[in-house]
Amino acid sequence: MAKIVCFFYTYLFYLNAKLSFASEVSLSSSPESINVLPDGCQNLLQSFANDTARFTLCVVSNARPITVCEKCVNEYNQVFNRYKEIQKLHNNDSEIDCRAVLTNIDRLQVVYASYNYVLDMWQKASCELCLNGTVFNDKAKEVMARSDDLDKCISKHMNDTELLNSTICADCKQYYTNLTNYYDTYKNDKTFCMDVVDLINTTQSDWSLKFKCHVPNYDSEWILLVISFIVLLIPFLFYFINWLVSQERSNVLISQNRWHQRFTNNAASTSGYVVISS
Repeated sequence: MAKIVCFFYTYLFYLNAKLSFASEVSLSSSPESINVLPDGCQNLLQSFANDTARFTLCVVSNARPITVCEKCVNEYNQVFNRYKEIQKLHNNDSEIDCRAVLTNIDRLQVVYASYNYVLDMWQKASCELCLNGTVFNDKAKEVMARSDDLDKCISKHMNDTELLNSTICADCKQYYTNLTNYYDTYKNDKTFCMDVVDLINTTQSDWSLKFKCHVPNYDSEWILLVISFIVLLIPFLFYFINWLVSQERSNVLISQNRWHQRFTNNAASTSGYVVISS
């Protein structure tokens, strides 16, 4: 992804230089030529290229940690507004329709593709979920405030020599729990943008891996214990039921043998024949 963004950023600078060269050529060319844009169209196209380049630079600069929604909202609005100007543009003093020329400047449709790139990047970051105009909404601000409290606690332990004997896990657990619990309350409602999601993921990773802390999830542990107990109990139940069934079959066979023997003896005693043993 970083290579694609860098390639696109390089291409925008190439387009910027190309447009600058075209602007210089237009001063010595005939204004009636269809290949030369009027000054108003040329200047607007130049501004759009610069705005798109600034947005791309902002996105790359704030990719780690992700703070695109917070830091690049002005650059995004500038590109969005400039594209709206292009869509509304029509120069009545020229036979050339500037809007049509700018949005179809070549087969690559650079203006249209550049705008779609900016729009797609903004939508992938889900920035609208966190923003109220150009600033964070209340829920995003609350996450950031709780994250700042946790960072202050961790920084105090890392910098204050008097607290070297105490542990981050014990003293900062309350701030970590407050942050993660608040996020878990609203995360299923698609409330947060990528800035917040990346912040929570990074915080949880550092808490577990970097600081070797762990907040046990008792509900999950109980479920795991119950499942493990059932799995271990199944073989014993199987052999116990099998033993009961085998016992019942043995009793039936024994009863049948005794009953058959008694019936045979009674039949022999009531018959008229005398059995003489030799």
